[in-house]
Amino acid sequence: MADRPEQCTLQMDDYFECLHHTKEKARAKAIKDQELKLIEEKKKQDELSRKLTDSANKSNVTRLGIIEDNVKQKEVSN
Repeated sequence: MADRPEQCTLQMDDYFECLHHTKEKARAKAIKDQELKLIEEKKKQDELSRKLTDSANKSNVTRLGIIEDNVKQKEVSN
């Protein structure tokens, strides 16, 4: 038993948490928000990667054979 009401604040907090689950809901919301943020960042990263890949595929460097010619010249010189 407590002699003063201030000594019961922790029990009172636990009781209100048990009734209303405010801390639990706040934690679940924070976790969900972080998860959504990570998913959004992954989508942006994937989109950027896709754009870079598309850009490289559309470039004429590989079509002109410049890259293959350089590789072949190095092989011949060795």
